[in-house]
Amino acid sequence: MTLNLGSLKTSVASLAVSALLCLGFAPAQQRAGNEQKAGPAGKNDQKKRAPRPGGLVGKVPELPANLFNAASTVVRSPLKHEWVDIPDGKVKLHTWVHYPQGNDKAPVVILMPYHPGLDDLQRALADQLASEGFLVIAPDLTSGFGPNGGNYESFKFPDQAWRANLMVPSAEAMRRYSIAYDFAMRHSRANGKIAAFGVGLGGTQAFRFAAEAPRLDAAVVYYGAAPEPAIMANIKAPVLGLYGADDPVQTSARVEQTAAEMKKAGNFEQCVSLATA
Repeated sequence: MTLNLGSLKTSVASLAVSALLCLGFAPAQQRAGNEQKAGPAGKNDQKKRAPRPGGLVGKVPELPANLFNAASTVVRSPLKHEWVDIPDGKVKLHTWVHYPQGNDKAPVVILMPYHPGLDDLQRALADQLASEGFLVIAPDLTSGFGPNGGNYESFKFPDQAWRANLMVPSAEAMRRYSIAYDFAMRHSRANGKIAAFGVGLGGTQAFRFAAEAPRLDAAVVYYGAAPEPAIMANIKAPVLGLYGADDPVQTSARVEQTAAEMKKAGNFEQCVSLATA
């Protein structure tokens, strides 16, 4: 199956929801909302829409925050959010948890941070996903690796967190995400459905985690590198890969090769998008 998104200039969180829908992974209220929107042709189009906020400082409700309003978005969010320390031997896995509205059980998205780690933008992305009805679990891979054994907050500058994330071995990252997965499975708000989602470094890890966690229900990968074919063959969950056709690293040729390997494995659904970006 191919998801044609046209242009990747659309926001990450907006695409994330579309991606999870593509994989049949979405909260009940999200599915119901889509069915309502898909009513008689032209019926909703006739309604006059109110002016939308926007610009560099205006937060559009259905889109994630940007660099300038991410911090205020998280602070002002009406949704419950908190840091939770998951036991992991001598070190506790520092994890950001963002809850959807209400008390109903919800599908879980394990948010795998990009290179800079769990900064305001990633936590604002968690807020956006939670507002769409997902329970978001975002582990801090730098837990215990910061100054004086600290976590993400212990880094004084963003580039320090970036370097620390790159120093975490892939096997250790997968082990920590497995701990987060088990935590999610036991969570009182989880409905048993879990997807991995990541951009850049997080996308690479989400792709690999789909092979490492056979119980995973879906994975969404933005600009993430695919694992080796032998590892990729272990993937059972549907995977959605979103890449820009002009990307100098994850080139069109590389993406097409990955799609071919996915098809060759023949044991999971594939959604791949190549768009000029």
